[in-house]
Amino acid sequence: MKLSRKTVIVLASLVVLGIVLVILNYVAENKLSKALDSVLVEAGASYEDLDVNLLGRSVELKEVKLKRAGKTIEVSSIQVDDIGVIEYLRTGNIEIEELLINDLRFLVDNGKKDTVASKPSGEKSKFKENISIEKLRLQNAEVRMIRNDSADKLYSKFSIFELQKVKIDSNTIKTAVPFEYEQYKFQNDSLFFEINDLHTLSVESINAENGHFEVVALKMLPRYSKAEHQQHIPYEKDRYDFSLPNIQLKNLTWSFKNDTLHLFNPYTEINRFNLKIYRDKLQPDDPRQKPLYSEVIRNLPIKIAFDSIVLQEGYILYEERTQTSRPPGSVDFGNFDATIYNFTNIGMEKPDFPKTEIDVQTRLFERAPLNVHWEFDISDAADRFQISGNMADIASAQINEFLKPAMNVTASGSIEDLDFNFSGNDDSGSGDMQLSYNDFKVEVLKRDGSEKNGFLSAIANLVIDNTTSEDKKYNDVQVTRDKKKSFWNYLWLFIRNGAIKTLI
Repeated sequence: MKLSRKTVIVLASLVVLGIVLVILNYVAENKLSKALDSVLVEAGASYEDLDVNLLGRSVELKEVKLKRAGKTIEVSSIQVDDIGVIEYLRTGNIEIEELLINDLRFLVDNGKKDTVASKPSGEKSKFKENISIEKLRLQNAEVRMIRNDSADKLYSKFSIFELQKVKIDSNTIKTAVPFEYEQYKFQNDSLFFEINDLHTLSVESINAENGHFEVVALKMLPRYSKAEHQQHIPYEKDRYDFSLPNIQLKNLTWSFKNDTLHLFNPYTEINRFNLKIYRDKLQPDDPRQKPLYSEVIRNLPIKIAFDSIVLQEGYILYEERTQTSRPPGSVDFGNFDATIYNFTNIGMEKPDFPKTEIDVQTRLFERAPLNVHWEFDISDAADRFQISGNMADIASAQINEFLKPAMNVTASGSIEDLDFNFSGNDDSGSGDMQLSYNDFKVEVLKRDGSEKNGFLSAIANLVIDNTTSEDKKYNDVQVTRDKKKSFWNYLWLFIRNGAIKTLI
């Protein structure tokens, strides 16, 4: 059958078009391969297979691997959809509608040293492309950091990680985070981190989207029992058991400036935390100097600006053991609510840099109401602070929960009201304390704590003015700080010295 001239032209056109598409696909594949090679070589990575589909405007990379400096990244596949082919052939810029990364595994091996020579600081990056991605999505990603013994120091798993409007160019590729983006969303299904040889941190899940973070079931747990803990420390080190069901960060943003991470958040909410601290005073004293909190925050390796942090319905238990023959003394704080304002170390050089303020409302021994206001200037190299508060209705039964096991002393009577206002710096402090009490007496126990030591008790009550105090007593208090102990020991010295001056 003889074909018509028109049919022949159509068939010939289709053949030519097919040839053109094959050629364009070949050109695109080669050009894309060179561009991808440029990106991957710049990062020190490789891949096994590249599939370019011009008609479908898609690219798929398989088995991408990067290994250097004890770090390994492995990806089963990278799918690129809706590539701007014409724009790419015309300008060399890469425009992508969606980039999907499947089964990413990021491993950091602390036991391996960097065997890759670093690029000289003066050498210019060979990366010339401009890449824009409308949506970047990771599915089923894992991050692991292992120790020398191959045990996990960190493990984290993400079911979804999405970035919107991603941009990569010759400028962003040089920064700590080598890309820019406008929006993000991720779901972290588990997180484990070995803080040190004594404690671990775990999180059940983290859900985040464009500044809103929710952290669920965060726990910092001790690795050892109280008895075992003492066998793994050279001197006094607190044993912490901490949990909280929920943290809310309402509008968290971050950036890198000179390779330093900056975090900003106007409002943080922490609900129903539970903190237990155990200290064994039978251990040798820690010889290291303890900085005050203002110095700690000032010298953090990251920069932070949290306008307000609200803690609600917390509980704190402190236990201290001073004798092997007695159980630890304990002090607890129930219904713990606090608000922290201006928690920041950004802009410390400014003359109007704000003071950090902390307001606390709680109940000592879950009964006696305690209110505290504490403020300090993080930018102040002298670490000046001011702390004031009021505590009322403290019965001897509650006081003895700490005095008897910790100090081998019991008390009777009650403290009706206590007001304090102290100020100081890293070296010393002074202030006032007002105390009213009712028939307050002490009993010094024998060494085994089983009965009263009559002689010592009599001596103690001779020097204590144990009559009913209807009017509050006012005393100037002077304290020299022991820099090998914490701020809380500093505060305790204020309270103790004030109580001694009032009672004697």
